[in-house]
Amino acid sequence: MGFYKNNPQPFCSLAREIWPGMIHSPTLTHTFMSLLASTGKLLRVYTQNIDGLEVLAELPPEKIVECHGHFRTASCTVCKKKADIEHVTTSIVEHAKPPICEHCDGYVKPDIVFFGEGLPARFHNLLQTDMKRADLLIILGTSLQVAPVSLIPEMVDRKICRRVLLNLERVGNLDIIGKRNKHDKTLQQDIFYKGACDESIWMLSKLLGWHDELQELNNKTKMQIKAKEKSKTKAKDAQEKE
Repeated sequence: MGFYKNNPQPFCSLAREIWPGMIHSPTLTHTFMSLLASTGKLLRVYTQNIDGLEVLAELPPEKIVECHGHFRTASCTVCKKKADIEHVTTSIVEHAKPPICEHCDGYVKPDIVFFGEGLPARFHNLLQTDMKRADLLIILGTSLQVAPVSLIPEMVDRKICRRVLLNLERVGNLDIIGKRNKHDKTLQQDIFYKGACDESIWMLSKLLGWHDELQELNNKTKMQIKAKEKSKTKAKDAQEKE
């Protein structure tokens, strides 16, 4: 946060490249989460990503905990007042300039968690209850290096909750727990499937008989995003002509 207040330009340049809905669209993995929710099988998604692709994939807001924040709202780093997100988006995405607070002239930033900041209250409010209720934990595309989110696999009830890791490499202590199962038969066996997330999710969806619905839903989402972008571009062009 101190770096941003003194030199906001590097962050603005980065944010311009990853701003949700500008370049990247939801993957099959994001869409799979939405499909899980629609079938009533999803308790919650805890994500460290700040790209908002889960929301663009139409995952219901109540099903998501964006542990490191998101770009949909913004606040002043000085007076903490909320800022107009349209103005913030225009400033960063179109002009690559840090937004200025209209109340105190401080720098505004999207409501993502910077190093040293606390996680959103929603994370702490839901975590303990969710960990007690979960009977399956799917861990996707992560190094499990950043706490406290990296500790979630340790918080589930190992006697009722199986952990499945879909990842390019084994992370955390899943292998340790697996060895421990030999001595404690009450613990659920961990599962590790090596590979890219989308490839693993596609295989899983085929096993479930969901692959056609998954692909259709993913294509529909991407078309909706493109349609919105075209509409914004036309409105902007018309405004400039006026």
